[in-house]
Amino acid sequence: MSGRALRKLRTVALLTAAIVALASSTLAQSDHATVIRVLRDGQDFRARVRAALALGSSNDASVTPHLVDALSDSSPAVRAAAATALGRLGDRSALPALRRASRDRASIVRTEAERAIARIEASRPSTPTAPRRALTRTATGSVLPSIAVVPRATDINWPLVRYVVVVGSLENRSSFRHDELDEVLSREVLRNLVVLRGVAVLREGQTSTESEQQIRRRRLPKLRLEGSLNRVDRRMVNRQVAVRCEVSLMLMDEPGRSLRSVLNGAATHASAPRGARTEQERRLAEQALSGAVRSAMSGAAQAIASARR
Repeated sequence: MSGRALRKLRTVALLTAAIVALASSTLAQSDHATVIRVLRDGQDFRARVRAALALGSSNDASVTPHLVDALSDSSPAVRAAAATALGRLGDRSALPALRRASRDRASIVRTEAERAIARIEASRPSTPTAPRRALTRTATGSVLPSIAVVPRATDINWPLVRYVVVVGSLENRSSFRHDELDEVLSREVLRNLVVLRGVAVLREGQTSTESEQQIRRRRLPKLRLEGSLNRVDRRMVNRQVAVRCEVSLMLMDEPGRSLRSVLNGAATHASAPRGARTEQERRLAEQALSGAVRSAMSGAAQAIASARR
């Protein structure tokens, strides 16, 4: 092959690589376009919070500028969620913006910004990584007894109650489709809430006249808990099928909806390949989700107490 032909071939190869890279970048941007639009233009701050957390689980550095912009959102809940999301991404280019956010007028934003900075600085100076929270691995068969319903107001020992938590929206917002995951998320959150000492748990829309009277008469602080399953990852690890789930739970004032704390959790469950792969992944996702919720809820008691100080 002549030198001229070789140079042409190299030029074509370089152009092809550039086109592929550009196409990949454009595809990644389009995948997040709707979520970015919600983060930027959503009228409900809760939708913007969820959008920020979803982008934080994308492991895509291209969304960093949009999350940095969200650090200036009018809602402190959104600013805090953006800081949390940037910490998950681990993109060091966000550090200057996070340092500015650590001086935000809202304490929750300052706290989340400081956590994000610490998380990024503790990670390798590379591309965004998955959250570095310690994994909670559930042993086979170590499933706690199921709690089917929240106790009725008549079953709550009101003289011992110090806080009331209303459980709102709990949804699977990951790309992993499995109808049971919404139910698992709700069940595990409730299971971990009802065992907290001094906390009365109520479901949204199911509060009774008696419970409202008890809350008013005893002047009990009321909080709201909402959350989502943000991400489900599936892969082979040491010849085992492994599924990892990541969840975020938001603790807010009720009815003001000011964000007080964000509880993040992750867990992985694995087993040797057997049977239908899809069905096995669904079972592992349920088990990993249970562990992820327990991981997040491990800080719930402190977060609830701190929210009303």
